[in-house]
Amino acid sequence: MAYKTCIYQGEFTSDGLDKIIPVMAGVDWVEVVNLTNTVATTQWAGTEWYWQRGMGAGDAVVNYHATGSSLVSTSTCVIGFNGVAYRGIYPLDSSEQSVGALDTTVTAVSNDAPPVVTCTSTAGLNAGDIVRMINITGAQQLGGMDFTIGNETFNATHFSLDYMDGIVAGTTGSFRKIDYDPLFYPRHRYIAHVDGGMNDAPITFTVKHNFKIGERVRFIVPQAYGMSELDGLEGTVTYVSDPANTTFNYITTDIKTATFSYFGWPLSAVAPFSPAMVIPVGEDPVDRENKQKDASATENTGYIGFKLGTSATAGIALGSAGGTTGDVIKWRAGKSFDI
Repeated sequence: MAYKTCIYQGEFTSDGLDKIIPVMAGVDWVEVVNLTNTVATTQWAGTEWYWQRGMGAGDAVVNYHATGSSLVSTSTCVIGFNGVAYRGIYPLDSSEQSVGALDTTVTAVSNDAPPVVTCTSTAGLNAGDIVRMINITGAQQLGGMDFTIGNETFNATHFSLDYMDGIVAGTTGSFRKIDYDPLFYPRHRYIAHVDGGMNDAPITFTVKHNFKIGERVRFIVPQAYGMSELDGLEGTVTYVSDPANTTFNYITTDIKTATFSYFGWPLSAVAPFSPAMVIPVGEDPVDRENKQKDASATENTGYIGFKLGTSATAGIALGSAGGTTGDVIKWRAGKSFDI
């Protein structure tokens, strides 16, 4: 009988964001070593994490420097140390598309651009996560919409709805965390903003887009948004914003929009209405540099694997498996018998 047979291994340099690692057959155990923290001996810095099936998602046994030396202490991510709980290792199966628990603690949505949501606690959320807004008093136009959060504003009780236009302020309501993306690539995206009065207008989305230059897309823009001339038109993507840039999230197309009416978000009283969106039509362009065609519009991008969590809060990231920006991290994972 094989014991703890390693079937996967790898390394990466942390960018300060959660690291998703797809593998072919899932994992029963994961080990992670942060080489940067091990050598630096920074107080409270995690050095090693171990997770096996049966432990909770996000937990791990973690070794860390309890003092600014090479001495190592042990805890778990859930119990934590230095008065803080940390983010460990999460098993993933993208086909299990369940939404997060309903959080009913929203007390305000500001009229800023982007709007800032006030809630009782942002525990369990991180910058770059996606949430679905639900039944916001005075801001019903946000209902059922998914938003990337926290890259503009994030703290213990606030998160921004990144890329979103300003609206009339809302009050109480709810949200759910969305831990998945639709399985099939490319995905449709809800429109957050369209720049008016110019050709090749940048189209901004409510969550990070995944469109590529050369892809054909179709626009759905209900009358409630104003720019009805765009509704039903098809165009070719001519530019995409840098996916690593958390400030911008847009594409341009070859549709000439300079004479179109202006795009604007409907008021709360107009709800319910169909959202404005961009949907893919046809296949992706040929990747001429690599002399192959990219994924078609019907490719199933489902995966199984695991996620190494981190946080926008430096004190939490220090003891989390995903590390802080610049950390060199090695990992290995495998399948094993359950005895």
